Amino acid sequence: MRKMVECEHCGGQKTCTVSGGRSCIDCLRAAGQGRRSYAAVRCSFCGGRGFVFVEEEEGDEADADEGSEDADA
Repeated sequence: MRKMVECEHCGGQKTCTVSGGRSCIDCLRAAGQGRRSYAAVRCSFCGGRGFVFVEEEEGDEADADEGSEDADA
């Protein structure tokens, strides 16, 4: 199952400022900027949305379901 969580790279701020207020090299390259640019560009990890989808393990849900069935019995 997919769950939406805050982007760890930008902290949900939608722009990359990881490298001391500047954007990291990966985000700069994705935006077409040079590595010496001081621009604050959108986060390339979440696409500027601030959130990403994370896959949850199916085992956790099965354990939660089993616990609710035991309570019903």
